[in-house]
Formats: sequence, C-alpha cells, structure tokens
Amino acid sequence: MPELENPPENPCFGCGPRHPRGLRLRFESVAGRDGAPEVRVEFSPKPDEIGWPTLFHHGLHFTVLYESSYWAALTLGGKLWVSVGPLTYTADRLPRVGRRYEARARITMTSPDRLTVRAASSSLDGRPCGSLESTWRPARRAVVERAGIPLPDYLESELSP
Repeated sequence: MPELENPPENPCFGCGPRHPRGLRLRFESVAGRDGAPEVRVEFSPKPDEIGWPTLFHHGLHFTVLYESSYWAALTLGGKLWVSVGPLTYTADRLPRVGRRYEARARITMTSPDRLTVRAASSSLDGRPCGSLESTWRPARRAVVERAGIPLPDYLESELSP
C-alpha cells in the first residue's frame, strides 16, 4: 500500500508533514473491501487532543475525515479540487485518546464539475466512529489568482484553467 506523496513544504494543519502543532496525517492508497480505490489513514489521538474526558475532540475528528476526503478527491479524482462543503457529518462513537483508529475515503459520485466523497472512521476492531460526506469542484486558476492565494508549485501545476 503506497503512501501518498506529500511535499514537506505543505503548510496544512491536518496533513502538513512539518506543521508544528498539526496532526501530520499520512495517507495511503488502498483497495476497499469491495475492491474500489480508497484513501486510508491511521491515527492515534494524543492526550492534548481531547474533548470530553478520554475522547478525541469532535472538531479534530471532523478534521481527520475532511482531510481524508480531500486526499481522496485529489488522488482518486486526478486533479486539484476545492470543497463546496460538507453534506453530512456523524459521530457515532468518537475515537478514544491514545487508541489508533482509521479513516477511509472514496469517491461515491462523479461528474465533470463535481465529486462527492464519503469518508468513514472506525476503531481498528471495526467499530464505527463517524462519517462525513462532502462535495468538491475543480479548483480554477483564475479564481485562486483573483483571491490572491499564493499556492506552492506542487499545487499550482494541478489547477484547471
């Protein structure tokens, strides 16, 4: 299962490899139980990432699912996509601090101008933790330039015109 390439200059809180306070998530490309392509990450919440006693913080759990969705859109969708927004988020049973869990994401619907991605997390023994469904559209160079957002070279090359 190949780990997905993530440049060291990536500044992202969720997946930036050198972010000083970030989650530093590392994704891999895998086949789902039905053989469909997915993106997977394993993560063990740290003691300072707590919400309720012993439970991973809700917002950080959402972040792991959202990052998984982004990497699925980017990797499986074949170009740079930007989020139109989350559709649904559920937290069945938040992961426990100090216990590894996984999140998997896959594309569930595609069209030329939209992707829908479903991400789900579970404990390593298979208990569901939560899920997120989100919609994505292709990133457009003109929109990024108009907004004045400086992108690193590795993302610039992925932009649609």
